[in-house]
Amino acid sequence: MKGQRGFSLTELIVALLVAMILMALGLPAFLRAYRAYELNNAATQVANILRLTRYEAIRQNTAIQCYVRPGPAPGTTNMWVDSVANGTLDPTEKMILLDPSGNLTDGGSVPGAASMLSTAVGSTPTNPQSATASSVKFDARGAVSPPTAVVVYYLSSAAAPDAGYRAVLLMPAGSMEIWTADTSGSWQQLR
Repeated sequence: MKGQRGFSLTELIVALLVAMILMALGLPAFLRAYRAYELNNAATQVANILRLTRYEAIRQNTAIQCYVRPGPAPGTTNMWVDSVANGTLDPTEKMILLDPSGNLTDGGSVPGAASMLSTAVGSTPTNPQSATASSVKFDARGAVSPPTAVVVYYLSSAAAPDAGYRAVLLMPAGSMEIWTADTSGSWQQLR
């Protein structure tokens, strides 16, 4: 009778132990990357709703506003395109809901914001938006109305403060940039 082939129980346990150790070592890095992804996604959503508002203003050939208001649950924020022009969120209007994994924050608590703005826009005046109640208006040509300053939305994650910060910069002509920073405020433009 020939010897049987296969793994012994000891070999199987050692292989499982090695796999569990590798997973334990890799999990924190995976979670950091996932939290950074969630914050990047929230910044992209903010930029997209602003773009949609701009395109809607051009399409309708009239001024349209994008509103920011507290969301239905604590720690959430609604942003919507007010295409009906009544200042309230209607069922037919496009909106996003930001949650604690990536939500608007006031600029005063963001480290390095001043240096990022001087790099991004130079001496152009800026208008940091409130995290709880604000709006931005686009004219029929798609420019910010009035076109006097760069509009800035700051984002952070209450669920994962180690994910850093993001900033969405809306230029007076309607173009946008997204910037990213670590927790120390070292900013760079997201490409």
